[in-house]
Amino acid sequence: MQKNILITGASGFIGSFLVEDAIARGYRVFAGIRSSSNRVWLTDPGIHFVELDLDNRHQLELVLQQTAAQFGKFDYIVHAAGLTKTLDPFAFTKVNFGGTQNLVEALQHTSLIPEKFVFVSSLASYGPGKEDRSPIDAAGPQRPVTAYGKSKLLAEQFLYHQRDFPFVVINPTTVYGPRDKDFLYVLQTIQRGMELYIGTRRQLLSFVHVQDLVSAIWLAMESPVVQQNLLVSDLANYTAAEMNYIIRKLLSRKTIPLVVPAWIAFMAAMLSESAGRFRGRTPLLNRERMKEFSAINWSVDAKAIAALGYQPKYGLEDGLQGTIEWYRENQWL
Repeated sequence: MQKNILITGASGFIGSFLVEDAIARGYRVFAGIRSSSNRVWLTDPGIHFVELDLDNRHQLELVLQQTAAQFGKFDYIVHAAGLTKTLDPFAFTKVNFGGTQNLVEALQHTSLIPEKFVFVSSLASYGPGKEDRSPIDAAGPQRPVTAYGKSKLLAEQFLYHQRDFPFVVINPTTVYGPRDKDFLYVLQTIQRGMELYIGTRRQLLSFVHVQDLVSAIWLAMESPVVQQNLLVSDLANYTAAEMNYIIRKLLSRKTIPLVVPAWIAFMAAMLSESAGRFRGRTPLLNRERMKEFSAINWSVDAKAIAALGYQPKYGLEDGLQGTIEWYRENQWL
């Protein structure tokens, strides 16, 4: 019997890949979107669109009940909707914590709790690792340094307080791949001949290709694991210098390396943020994000997801090669 799956944030970078893969796996797929969402990546005729207002619990309950009456309840829910960029720190809490709370309580109130609820959080809910360069571990303390990370942690803590609610939390590190616009800025900088570092070339980083993240999410969803955080990466860690070397090689570019002191980078972030406020946009470079960009250690220990049989297909070089090809084919780079 075909299983029903709801994917919130379906029009986003990660969500759109989840939708495609869920269809390929034979699920009846419900794409949770806003009325204003861009559906450019959601073209399969088999998609059932569901407009969700995560700020409105009553509306969520009505949608859940109406969908269940027609198709049956959702067997699985992957909650990938969230706010990643804003200059209003309170908006992170409203969307990332409040939206999760409303959805879970709507499921509980309507007695439509799924077999598994997968919350797509972030490594930001843990915050950077120790300066002794030991990797971030799922069992370690969570000390987020940004409003975004704190809002994700609040949502995780809320889930852990729910009785008899079968959830699992996915904490991906930096996600990249086709359709992503954030990592594109790094590639564009190097293509222009500039290789930037904040404070040091030895910053530890970790990455995961979007298709490997999607595979990890299915693995967690279909496993018996519940009430657990699973950190996801490509199972390797890199220095900033190693990352830039890979990009230089793939782009065939020579660069001028520039190590920018952290205080200068924060000044630049303040200027960028001011310009963003004037234009009504949230720039990639802002003071909140600088707290993450300047942290020395984002290395990850992903042994828990690996123990479930997770085997990523993409190392950073292979993954970036395909991503760069996609950017070029679509005239993004």
